Amino acid sequence: MPWLRRGPLFRGGGVAVYDALVDGRTFAGLCAEARAHYACADRQVCDVVTSDHCDGRGGVPPRQLCTAGGGPVQDDWYRSPALHAFLRELCGGPIRPSGSRGSYSYYVEPADHLGLHLDIVTCDVTVISVLADSSPDNGGALAVQRGNVGVPLSVLRRSARVEEEVVKAPAGSSIVILGGLVPHRVLPLTTGQRVISALCFEAA
Repeated sequence: MPWLRRGPLFRGGGVAVYDALVDGRTFAGLCAEARAHYACADRQVCDVVTSDHCDGRGGVPPRQLCTAGGGPVQDDWYRSPALHAFLRELCGGPIRPSGSRGSYSYYVEPADHLGLHLDIVTCDVTVISVLADSSPDNGGALAVQRGNVGVPLSVLRRSARVEEEVVKAPAGSSIVILGGLVPHRVLPLTTGQRVISALCFEAA
């Protein structure tokens, strides 16, 4: 949506970190739910870039991580009127959930990562809440390219001089990113583990 480029979040670079977006009770519930769902998480491994021909949104970037669907606690957070109002003000227009359920992502083994991409067409805005993080460095952190909005991903993947900003949000905080506009990736995990809750929203 063109109006997303006029909103406060885009004018601020397309990504921001918030320390208390999730209240304490909801955060505790999300952590417990993520732990419970790990037993049925799917392991995703894709070592080859299969989306170089796709310079826009979607595609299948290289990845190595575990994922699981959300549950009732995350569903309530996804539907939260307070969250919707916050995103509407932050993005500068009407925002709605792009699906019925979010997901949990688990970066738990060395080299777990997610390659450079733009989010799918129905995911204009992503809310990433960090539930656990025992990684001592930037492993598992989000790396964003604020200055490369509109640059084809194939060009960025081939470039040796791409400027990235590492966003290492601690457990308990949330990252809000215009994932359909700002190229981003998750850096390979070195040691420790990192678990997140991911919710996708679309511009209404």
